[in-house]
Formats: sequence, structure tokens, C-alpha cells
Amino acid sequence: MKALIMVDMLNDFVDGAIANQENANKIIPKIQQLLEHARNNPDWLIVYANDLHTEKDREMEVWGPHAMEGTKGAEVIEALKPTGLNREIISPKKFYGAFDQTNLDEELKKFDKVDEVVITGQHTNCCIRHTSYNSFMRNYIITVPSDCVCLYKGTEADNTEALKYLKDIYGARITTSEEILKSN
Repeated sequence: MKALIMVDMLNDFVDGAIANQENANKIIPKIQQLLEHARNNPDWLIVYANDLHTEKDREMEVWGPHAMEGTKGAEVIEALKPTGLNREIISPKKFYGAFDQTNLDEELKKFDKVDEVVITGQHTNCCIRHTSYNSFMRNYIITVPSDCVCLYKGTEADNTEALKYLKDIYGARITTSEEILKSN
């Protein structure tokens, strides 16, 4: 079983407090395709791993207020909103990695045979990297579709370097959304 993990596809990350609109808009259609595929295949889980902060959170010192609890900025963008499907997991996070001080691993273990995570969203060199590390430490197979992740205001070359790091250090399979859709 696979888990499609969408990281920080929130209003504040696209056009809000820490907007990355140009880069985010490039990946949204490809993530939508994977999301639709996952919704139509019972052997896929869907995970929304998104920042959800209070004023006391450590990230406020680095990034300033963003994805604050109870605000529109903390909501998933309209194009990727949860539907309430029983295979959707909402996993708020306070730190970069989707598994850091969350119950995501326990949630995934409730479903038999989850052995692979397909990590999408923002930002390749930060939250995607930390989520990949978290996944590696928990023995999940890691797949990262290169057309479904982006950097925060980085160049394509920077993103390629970040993807290379994920492949070299965590053994992530770097592919494309098209290849995933063809093989499943």
C-alpha cells in the first residue's frame, strides 16, 4: 500500500505569508493528478501533512507567522482540499518533517501493508527533505516525483540538487508523476 503525502500545500505557502506562488503553481496540476489517482485506488492512502502553528511555535522565530491555527492561511489550497474520504489522513505538524512529533507513523500503521510513501509538496530542500529523512528512519520506500515538489524561491538547478540529495542520502526513487501513473 502507498501513501501519497502532500506537504504544506496551504494558502500561506502558495499566495500568503510565505508565498511561493510561481513555483507552487507549477506543481499543483501534477499533484492533482496523483491525488485523483489515489482517491480512485483503494490501495493508496492520502496524507495532508501541513504546518499548523501557534504564536509559541519555534518556527515563528525563523519564518514569522504562517499557517496559524484557525486562519485561512492554514487551510489546504482549494485545488487539493480533503474530501472526507476514509483513506484521507489529516496530520498537522509544528516542525519541518511530516513525522516529527506527530502521530503519522501510527496512523499509517493502522492500514495493512503501507510500505511506500510518495512525497509531494513544498519545499524540496526543507520539509520534503525532513519528511524523506523521517520516512527513511521508519523504513518506508521513498518516492519523490520531481514534478510534484518545489523549492521556496529557488532555481530549477537548486531543486535538482535537492532531489539528488534525497536520492543519494535516503535512497529515494526520483521519478515523475507520469511514471507513477503509468506504473500503478
